[in-house]
Formats: sequence, C-alpha cells, structure tokens
Amino acid sequence: MNLPKNKNRLSRHLLKTSLLCTAVVGGMLTLSAQAAVLMKPTAAPALDYPLALTPAKVNPAITPPEQVLGFPVGKQTATPEQINQLVALWAKESDKIVYQQYATSYEGRPLHLLAISSPKNLAKLPDIQQKVQLLAKPEGQSSGQIDQIINELPAIAWMAYSIHGNESSGADAALALIYQLIAADDPKVTQLLDNMVVLVDPMMNPDGRARFSKMLEQHRGTAPNVDGQSMLHAGVWPYGRSNHYYYDLNRDFYLLQAPETRGRVALINQWYPQLMIDGHEMGSSDTFLFGPSREPINSNIPQSKHKWGKVFAKDQAAGFDQQKWTYYTGEWFENLYPGYSNYAEYRGAVHILYEQARTAEDGIRLENGIIRTYAQSVHHQLQSSLSNLETLAAHSKDIYRDFVKDRQLVTSSDSPYADKSYVILPTANRKRLEHFVSLLQAQNIEVQQTSAAISVRQVTDQLGQQFSEKTLPKGALVIRARQPEARLLNAILEFNATIKDEVLLEEYQRTLRDGSSVMYDNTAWNLTMMLGLNAWEVGQDITQSLQDFTPHPLMVASDANDAANQSNLGWLVNGDDDASVGFAARLMEQGVQVRLINKAGVLGKLIFNRGTIAVLKSDNPNLADLAAKVATAAKDVNTDLQSLAQGLGDGDLPDIGGSHFELLQAPKLAIVGQGGVSQLDFGAIWHMVDTHLGIRHSHLDLASLLRNDLRQYNVIVLPHMSAKLDKGQLAALNTWVEAGGTLISIDGATAQVLAGEMSTVKPLAAAIGDAAKYDLSLQREWLASQTTLANKAAVQSYVVPETIELPWLTKPEVKGLDKEQLKTWEQWSGNFMPSGAFLAGRVDQQHWLSFGTEPQLPLLFSNHPLLMSDDASEAVVRIGVMTENKSAVTRKLGWSTLPAGQDVRVRMSGLLWPEAAQRVTNTAYLTRESKGNGQIIMFAGQPVVRGGTKGTERLLLNAIVYGPGLGAEPAINL
Repeated sequence: MNLPKNKNRLSRHLLKTSLLCTAVVGGMLTLSAQAAVLMKPTAAPALDYPLALTPAKVNPAITPPEQVLGFPVGKQTATPEQINQLVALWAKESDKIVYQQYATSYEGRPLHLLAISSPKNLAKLPDIQQKVQLLAKPEGQSSGQIDQIINELPAIAWMAYSIHGNESSGADAALALIYQLIAADDPKVTQLLDNMVVLVDPMMNPDGRARFSKMLEQHRGTAPNVDGQSMLHAGVWPYGRSNHYYYDLNRDFYLLQAPETRGRVALINQWYPQLMIDGHEMGSSDTFLFGPSREPINSNIPQSKHKWGKVFAKDQAAGFDQQKWTYYTGEWFENLYPGYSNYAEYRGAVHILYEQARTAEDGIRLENGIIRTYAQSVHHQLQSSLSNLETLAAHSKDIYRDFVKDRQLVTSSDSPYADKSYVILPTANRKRLEHFVSLLQAQNIEVQQTSAAISVRQVTDQLGQQFSEKTLPKGALVIRARQPEARLLNAILEFNATIKDEVLLEEYQRTLRDGSSVMYDNTAWNLTMMLGLNAWEVGQDITQSLQDFTPHPLMVASDANDAANQSNLGWLVNGDDDASVGFAARLMEQGVQVRLINKAGVLGKLIFNRGTIAVLKSDNPNLADLAAKVATAAKDVNTDLQSLAQGLGDGDLPDIGGSHFELLQAPKLAIVGQGGVSQLDFGAIWHMVDTHLGIRHSHLDLASLLRNDLRQYNVIVLPHMSAKLDKGQLAALNTWVEAGGTLISIDGATAQVLAGEMSTVKPLAAAIGDAAKYDLSLQREWLASQTTLANKAAVQSYVVPETIELPWLTKPEVKGLDKEQLKTWEQWSGNFMPSGAFLAGRVDQQHWLSFGTEPQLPLLFSNHPLLMSDDASEAVVRIGVMTENKSAVTRKLGWSTLPAGQDVRVRMSGLLWPEAAQRVTNTAYLTRESKGNGQIIMFAGQPVVRGGTKGTERLLLNAIVYGPGLGAEPAINL
C-alpha cells in the first residue's frame, strides 16, 4: 500500500498495528484487531485554521510544500531533513534562487542561505556585494559616485528564523515565505524581487531543531494536544533551544564559538543587509512582540536605526490590525547586550525581533479559552516578514543614504570615537591572544601592533584607574576606534556600556519594590575582560609606530632542536599558554608521564614560567615513539614546543630532578548532567573539554548517580544546577572524594555542596555570625602576600618589644558592625546582587590552580553563592583588588577589614550597586580544600560563560587536568 510521505501524526503506526493485529498463526488470530488499534481522536474544529499560508495562484512548475512535507506548511513542525529537502528542490526548480551552504553543524547538518530575487539580479550578485562593500567603506568615494551606487543597488534583506531550535514557527514561516516569493503569480511579488535581494536563512539551528522535532515525535499522541503544560509543549532536558553543545546561538554573534555562528557572521558581513529580522518565540500564554526595543538601548547603535525601527513597526502593526491580531512592541525587549543577532545594527542594518507566543504544534488553549493554532503562529511570522519586506522596498534608498552618512561620520575627525583607542598589553598566552585577534578580524575590525615603545596619554585601566600618561610597550595590540566598524568594536571593547540615569532609577526602584529588573541579560560583556586579557582605554587616536598584526611563528622542536634528537633531555611547553593544558592532557591519555614545573626558572637557554609542562625522557624510557607523540600533541593544540638540553637551573631555580617538577596524573573525567542541571553550563563545559583537551570523558545522569561506579573517575564536575542533592548523593560523593577524588562544583552545585556540609567553606549568610574568624584568615592571607617586611626593626631587636603589630581586627579604633547589625547588613545588601557584571578578582599566584592567570582576573558575576573561606581551606581567587592609597586608614567594610594604605576595587564593568559591591568584597570566588585523600574545588560563579570567559575557564582547565596529580593522593595500583 502506498502512503503519503510523513503522513500526519500516528496514522502510519495505526495502519502497521492494524495489519499486525490480523496476522494468523496456526490458523488463529493472535490478537483482537480492535484491542491493538489506536482510537481515532474526536473532532477538533478549533484547530482548523481558516487562513491559507500559501498563495492561491502559483507557478505549477514549483512543487507545493505539502507534496514534500506530507502536510500543509504550518500544520505541524517540519523536521530539518524536510526543510533541507524542500529548499534544495526549490533551488533546482526556480530561477529566482541562488542556494549555498554556509556552515555545517557539529552533528553534520548543513546550514543554507537562499538568495531570492529576479534572475537579472541573481546574475549580478558578485557586483551587488562589491557595491555594498564600497558603501561600507565610503572613504575616497565622491558624493556623485555614492549616489550612483545607491541608485543601482537593490534593497537587501536578511530573513533569519528559529535560532532557538524549539522556537519552531519561524522556520516553518520561512518555508511559506520562500514559496510565496518564488511561486506566487503576483505582480507585487515580481516587482518586489526586481528591486530586492531577499536572503533567507531558514533554519539557524538544525541540531536544536532536530532534537526538538524528535521530542515532538516521542510525545505526540493520536489526538492533538493544546495543554501548554504537557511535555509536548514544555519539552524535556536538554530541550531544543540550543545547539549540539547546548550553546545559545543567539548570544554568540561576537563570541563566535559555534560553527553555525561563524559561517553566518561571515556572510552577513559580506552583505551588509539593510534589514535583518530574527524570528523567535516566547511564553505560550503571550501574544506577539516586535521592535522597536525599549531602554536600556546600547548607545553605540546609530540613531537612524531608532528612526527606521519606528517606521517598520508602524507598517507591521497595520498588517496585524488588518487581521485583528493582538501584539505589542518594546515592553520587556531591551537592547543593551550586543551579542544577539542585533549585532547587525552596529553594522548598519535595521534589526527587527519577532517573538511569537510559543505553540510547539497543534495549538495552545489560552486563558480566554480560545485555541491559538500552530498554523496561526506561523502565519504571524509570515505576515511580519512580508510587511517588513514591503517597508524596506519603500525606503531602501533613504536607508542606504543614512548608512553611508554614518560610516563617513565614524571615520572622520567629528566621530564620537575620534580620540579613542584600545590597547591590549603583550602576553605570553599565545592561544588566547590569537583567539582575540581572530574574533576581531572575523568582524572586519582592523588590528595593529606597536613596532616600538611609545608614550600615550589619558589612559584608563580595567580597574577604572586613570593615568595622564603611560608607556605602551613594543608588541602591544592597538585597535583604533576611528575605523569603519567603529560602532561594533566600541560596543564590544568599551569598558562600560552607557546606561541612562532614568534607567538606573527604574532599576533601583524595581529592585527595592519586588526584585524585578529592566535588564534582560548581562550588563557587562567587554571582550578583553571575557578573555582575561589586560587592556587599556586610551583617550587618543594612536597612529605612530604601528604595523599590521602578525602572529609569532610557531616554535617547534625541529631542525637544530629536533624532537627526536638523542641528546635532548625532553621537551617544555610554556605554562602561560592555555594550550599547555591540552598538551599535557592529550599526552597523559596516551600513557606518557608528564610533569608540571611549579616555579619559574631557566634551564640553559630556555626561560619558562610557573605552570610549564615538561616531558622527560627519563620518565618514559620504554616509549620508543615518545618524540612523535610529543610533537603530535604540540601540533594538535598549536603551541610552541622547546627542546630541553640542560637540567641544571641557575642558582636556586628549579633543577630537572627537584621537587618543583611535579608528576601529574591522567584525569578520568565525568561531567554530571540531566534533570535540574543547567544545560547551558553543562554544554559549555563539555564544549571546553572537546575543544581545548579532546580527551575521553563520561556524562553521568544526576538521577542515576547512586547507581554509578564512581571509582572509574578521579575528577567529577558538577555544573550549575537548580536540583537539590539528596543525602544519598552527597554521601556517595563524600566517600568518593575521601578516597582520592577531585570534586569540582560550580555556582548552584556549589550551593548544594555547602548545604550538604561536605565542605568547611560556608555561604556568607551562614558565616556572618563568625565574621571575626574569617576576617582573621583574610588578614593572614594579606600579610603573607606582602613583598616587604613591615616590622624589620623589631625582628632584629634584642629587646622584646612591648607592643607588636597584630592584625587590624584587634585595633580598638577599627570598629565595625556588631553581629546583629552584620546579619541585617547581609540580608539588605543581598537584594542588590548584580545581573552579570565584571568584578575584579585577586589571584593567589602561588597556587597551582592559578597557572596561566594574571594577578588580577575579571570575574563575570551574578547572584552567585558568596564563599567564606578560613584557614581550613584555600581561597585561590577572592573578589576585590587592592590598590595603593597612602592616605587610607585601616577601616571596616562589611565583615572584613581593609588595611591602611589600600583601597579595594571591585567593579570592572557593568551595573554593580554599592550595596552589592560591599557584600561581595573579600568573599572567595574559587576555593580548594583537602578532604581525606581527595579534594573539593568550588567555583562561586560559572567559569565558562558562553564559551567566552577564557580567563576563568583556565582555572577550570587547571582543576580538571592537574587536580588528580597536584591536589589529591592517587590510588595505589598494585
């Protein structure tokens, strides 16, 4: 029997079941046919959407979508395979499509862009792109030449859908839009395509959509489901929003972590579209939201985009009014963070967000009892798209003129960025620096480098300290703000985004009234802080002693230092480079013995820093292919490899056989996931392991933790979670740690470890009554970090001094809040915790967890646990950096004491209320403590945020790879 392809719902299963039920065995029926056949659902006329999503009069040469889908477009969710099949077929049938693949997802699925226009325009696509590029860099073009280009150019629109895989109506609307543009027998459509190139990105997240469509299939019954609480609509972990590694692709447009984003951004940056729409979904009980956004709005967005946003919104609203559909604009949609698809606004596009109330398929019964069908949701997206294209067609030339005018402004002496440059100071962290440069160059941002030391003025560092003059060393990176991509580069490199006073007032009022916020996302995202690179803002346009950036050539142990040279003792990889961690991990996985040098030194001509990896021949006498393994590992991670020819260090510097060469143990890693665990944090850690280390590891189900044999692992990572660990799970983890395991907890998981009293570390609220004890430990740390001896005279005195300098806590003049006042202070200040701000972390440079990090480390921090560490644990990173202020006296700040001659700086970027700044100061961000033969390492925040926070990510890499050898006692293997 022939069945239509992908016939609706379970009909194929019904037929198959019916046939099986009538099978005869030995002359007897095996089952009653009636018992096994699924019941036909009762009629549901409310799900019959009356409006057509495809035009009535079409070109018969173009295959209607239902012939491939097996159902009318918009009736249910099309799978990625169906979408790819359909657009590929249309590209063959229509002369109005140029079809290209721009990326491949991690799961091997293609991402396509369809350029739809008249055949005449499609034949000129390279010429159109070239002319757009001329407008994007108008310097040297006369006004007459610019006018001619604008008159010759068609309008350019980028229509993008379903970047979140479970927000499915957008991609189905894309199918309806494509079919309308290529098949409709309509003079209006013909005229539109004569004057416009419509770039359709129909499915921005195929892996997420595949996961979502599979979930729909698994939860689909015979009858339509209109209950928004059911799993069909609500979804199950890890849901379909994100890509394969659970990345939110709509936060990735300048971080460029995912292949989907990298391919997409490369094309957008070639086209400079005038319009970019982004089809999303929101809560199922809502209506439909579109632009323009409300405050806070990033000040780097050109003013003309606000003007055009209102024009597009008026036309879009008129289309909805005609259909008598409900909608709204702005309201919760702010526009501060530049990492959404709206990054195109900084490049000159009018960006419009669509947020359709989510309807997984079938329909949703609303509070008023009316059912909104999936087809209606798709229609909303389609109608919005058509309205926006018509508006662009009417105003394209004026939008081009505003685009050129703004590009001319930002490169002129009248630019708001005319006297501004960004400087990244030299670093030995090759991998991180080159990653930073690659991100800027992918956005067409010009990067230069100083060829000699120069003096610069009006310098602000990342702690907000201002200097009238500084010397810029040779080799520093310089990004001049006065260049064509000025708006985007300033949005991602400026230390602080401007937030208007009225917005701050409203945020403060909401915080006090009900704890709500006008902020939708982080208030800080500075790229240098994300990457943990030391940078300056300079109040001048640096033009002298500059050259184009060129990466240093890779140093390999070859030629004179041949990797197979029998005279060498082994090889070193500098620990400052993040790639050194992957180098060590990959070799240990292959059975190579690897050491870590915990002190900087010199061996012959080789200068190395703490954390450097050493592979010694003496440790690996039976590995005939050792040299090949070492060379391959260095190549895999793209790091410098140096041949070691001398084992004696100068003076008291490390010698090859001394205690500073510590033997590492191979990590056997498990990451805990599933219900209650943040899929975003889990995915970011998983992606980090696969991209930085590439070592084998396991994913454990949190619910099955007690059934797992944890002895197979020596490192377990608990990502951020909302789930609560029960007594059995805590006991199992505790036993495993005491036996020699390294437990790493993050954010909400850290809160669970603290609640289970596995650690001596306490949350601030629980420790505030013992503030004096924690303050004493803090003073001990501070005194131990000083580089000069304050009481030298007393030390050398033969007479016992009558008074000695005790920690500041004991001084009677330093009086703080009493215990009850401290408790009230802690509760009050807890209301003001940040919504994603960069805080300054001070790093213990003697600790093994801090290899590859600077003394000052930006911490992306939100409402995370605040850790109180005393002498029973090690505070590797604390919040707040001390800076010199000779006039400052010893004083109390909340629970802790600030030493004389010092100020503490906490805020680096973003919104941080002073109440919260006081609350977080001197609490620990990263702690480590021994427990039995093992150890517990706790992060207050999430060290890997969207794959971008490379500074804190290094701390987690160190914990995973070096923890089993440096912080825990290895099991004895007999």
